[in-house]
Amino acid sequence: RILGQVMQARLCSLRPRPCRAGIPASRGGVRLHAAPGAQQHAAPGGSQQAQSPLKMSFSQLQINTKPGIYIEDISPAVRDLIRLEGIQEGWVNIISQHTTTAVSINESEARLMDDIRQWLRKLAPPTEPYLHNDLHLREGPEGWPGGSEAWRAQEPENAHSHLLSMMLGNTLTVPISQGKLTLGTWQSILMVELDGPRARTVGVQLVGHTL
Repeated sequence: RILGQVMQARLCSLRPRPCRAGIPASRGGVRLHAAPGAQQHAAPGGSQQAQSPLKMSFSQLQINTKPGIYIEDISPAVRDLIRLEGIQEGWVNIISQHTTTAVSINESEARLMDDIRQWLRKLAPPTEPYLHNDLHLREGPEGWPGGSEAWRAQEPENAHSHLLSMMLGNTLTVPISQGKLTLGTWQSILMVELDGPRARTVGVQLVGHTL
């Protein structure tokens, strides 16, 4: 309880400072960049303990996904961000920024990924008569170029993807200790595409101390 009060006091006294512009590309098919308007924050000094100010940053992973249900292991990209920011003790918040994607923690093994894809298709079959897919009964967003007819022409029938996203979840928090994610031996952070192919983003917020 005392630790929680200390952290709350630190967070309430955060002062903004400009974020570094640009983060170098990561490994694989995931690219990293600072989100527009992102800021880092540091708590004021004054403590006699040899601990760095609380640091916060927000970045986005950009991922070009494959058709249908596709799973990307984003653990290496998150580790790259932790190293770039120098966080030693803290946590990382991860959010899927779409209504037809999800994030999860599990083993990144090729045959298991196939099992997950097949199971998800059985759980929410794309061909079921979902109300969301009755495009002829839906109006397009206000101001859409060409009106509702133009919107319907490009809108996918993807109700199953929305339902799977709700079931799997859109956010994760993982502690960081000694500069490393505290994942188990076989655990990976997975971004789950449920309606690909698309260009997707995953938000990553780092909070913690560099010393």
